[in-house]
Amino acid sequence: MTKSKSTPEGSLTGVVKRVAFADGFFRILEVMVLTTDLPWSQPMITVTGPVGTVSEGQVYRFVGYLTTNRRYGAQMVARFSEAVAN
Repeated sequence: MTKSKSTPEGSLTGVVKRVAFADGFFRILEVMVLTTDLPWSQPMITVTGPVGTVSEGQVYRFVGYLTTNRRYGAQMVARFSEAVAN
């Protein structure tokens, strides 16, 4: 599985629709995009990384970069996340 950094770091705010995988602090999330300064125009994105505990249905801000995983396609690799008040 090869990952390559392909965009500068940016942020994305979105609603966690599903926690697809969790191991320790590492998560793979399906997120509905609300706002972003990354070059992303789709309504949903996969977010991966050590984002800790998150709740489905909650709004979060993620900081990281976009990458293309050879097996899973385009996704955001987050290095930081925080809950956003509704």
